[in-house]
Amino acid sequence: MSAVGIGIAAESAGDTRIIQKLVDRMLIDRMLIDRIAWVKETVEACQGSMTDPLSPCRSWQGVEGFGWLDLHGAWKRARERGLRIYGSFEGERAEEDAQMHRAALLLFAEEVEPPVAVVIARDLDGRAERAEGFAQAVAAGSWPFDVVLGALPEPEIEAWLVAAWVPEDDSERQRLDALRRELHFDPCVQPERLTSKNEANRKDAKRVLAMLTIAGRDADARWADVLVERLEASGAACGLARFVREVREHLVPLVERGGASASGQW
Repeated sequence: MSAVGIGIAAESAGDTRIIQKLVDRMLIDRMLIDRIAWVKETVEACQGSMTDPLSPCRSWQGVEGFGWLDLHGAWKRARERGLRIYGSFEGERAEEDAQMHRAALLLFAEEVEPPVAVVIARDLDGRAERAEGFAQAVAAGSWPFDVVLGALPEPEIEAWLVAAWVPEDDSERQRLDALRRELHFDPCVQPERLTSKNEANRKDAKRVLAMLTIAGRDADARWADVLVERLEASGAACGLARFVREVREHLVPLVERGGASASGQW
């Protein structure tokens, strides 16, 4: 079977890497890979021979040959191509980000070889209407791919890294204890209580993540080790648990089938 093409749009290259590592972590997870025979065989055959052993099974793509799509530039690019990004959303007014998400989806749909699935990652920043705009864009089109729901971190993607962070030595445990005392809550257990407005704010997700990772392994490098059950438990209110479930229930089966939908049509 050929590699399953997964389109990815995000707000930055860093956000793109975080989503890619999490999805790959789910694909490689033993609970899943044991029942995806062709992926398991391919990964085992390629181990040690390439830097990305999953490349024969899945590929990441943006548009026009790029490896990812900058979500903030999607509207302008779609307009330059003359794509119709305006119009109603099933008779409803457009919520925040609806046209931006429609533009991104149209760009992927216009590719010569559209991906089998598309992941769009967008920080909510405490604005629930952004999630509603995303849902509007997905529902208002007939897309030639699966749209993976749930990559909508609350308040921002750094909160997902905080939720997955587990101290690995006494120094890291001391840093976490100090943050608990300062914040009056455990940021790794309640990452949704963090903010994304001002990095000077003591509860800012980027600041908290920087404090936790001032030494030791990078937070995004720990995706490969953290238990999926922890991601679902600690990430329930920040959107991480929903995305993990979406990847498990929808994206993993697509890879399992080599890209074929349940009906066998794309």
